[in-house]
Amino acid sequence: MTQGVLRVVVIRRGKVKPTEFRLRPGDVGLSLFKYSGTVASELILDAVRSAGKQGELGIVEISVQAFVRLRLRLVSTPGGTPDPTVNAIHAEARLPWWRQLLLRVRGVAVHDWFNENVTPELAREARLIEGELP
Repeated sequence: MTQGVLRVVVIRRGKVKPTEFRLRPGDVGLSLFKYSGTVASELILDAVRSAGKQGELGIVEISVQAFVRLRLRLVSTPGGTPDPTVNAIHAEARLPWWRQLLLRVRGVAVHDWFNENVTPELAREARLIEGELP
């Protein structure tokens, strides 16, 4: 059984690019799915595709320990797909509230700090899952 958190990514030329782990302006967390053992990878991919993500989609796994090491919180949030089963396992990786506050006081956008400091680490930790989840 996997011990990680899943992210749906676009695969370009057979690779996953670090841009797949960036926050957009205004985002407070990176969209993820907690592996439940009951939701098939194809169901997750279909739900995310139905929500509008385009391209050759794949799933990467990132260990929970990576999020702990990066001092990110995994927060259960409502998913934005048309599938309630997939939405039920949706989560976001977020900076702790105190770091967000410090960044705002310093005039640094949360997404800019995340993209510079967290995105490269998540990209290194991500492991592309081939086929079905274990």
